[in-house]
Amino acid sequence: MPFKQNQAEMNCGATVSNCSGGNSTANGGYPPSPWTKEQIYDLMAKRSRVLKYNYAGREIHIKEANIGIQEEVGTKVWHAGEAFCEFIQRRGRQFEGKKVIEVGAGTGLVGIVASLMGADVTLTDLKKILPNMEENVQINTEGCKHRPKVRELAWGRELHQYSKGHYDYVIGTDVVYEEHMFRSLVVTLKHLCDEKTRVLLCHHVRWPDKDEKFMELFSADFTLVNQRRLPKQDLTVYLFEAKLKETH
Repeated sequence: MPFKQNQAEMNCGATVSNCSGGNSTANGGYPPSPWTKEQIYDLMAKRSRVLKYNYAGREIHIKEANIGIQEEVGTKVWHAGEAFCEFIQRRGRQFEGKKVIEVGAGTGLVGIVASLMGADVTLTDLKKILPNMEENVQINTEGCKHRPKVRELAWGRELHQYSKGHYDYVIGTDVVYEEHMFRSLVVTLKHLCDEKTRVLLCHHVRWPDKDEKFMELFSADFTLVNQRRLPKQDLTVYLFEAKLKETH
């Protein structure tokens, strides 16, 4: 893990193997480190970084938190999100003045770009994800016609807090990955929509079998209106547009 070793060198002036203590001679002349190797790895896992983007004529600074913790998917930027931002930028007038709610907004990058393009955006995610998202929203949306709102939303829970059919677009990026959450996600999307709402899901194809299972559930309540492949290096990224099926 060369990157982790380099981080340790930055933190204590020695390699990981030397940072665990010992006498100064064995440590290349440095005094013993006050941290164990386990503590150093924990600190490195919780490190953050700031990524810079240029969308909607603005330089956007997005903080990623806990980037060394694999399970913390909500505090990182994913390639599909970047592709979705490029799409929103190209289709700016499509979102201007529209009410948009984003599920699984993560770092907030996509919702921020939609807001900069003139949309009235509500960004939602789990409670533990919101502090990092709120920070990103605050520093990047000054001067927006509609300042974005950040709210907690756990899929399938407390949905009565959100008005049905209040939104022109329900958007989500890379939200199809946890199979046990598929049904809760579909229930949430269905609750947020009426017959006029359009659902836009941007998805990096990684596990075709999982994707097929989700689409089976999704198709029971939604009609696919359009799908397009978005340009993103050599990745397979699709944008799906859907609407609620008509009920009689």
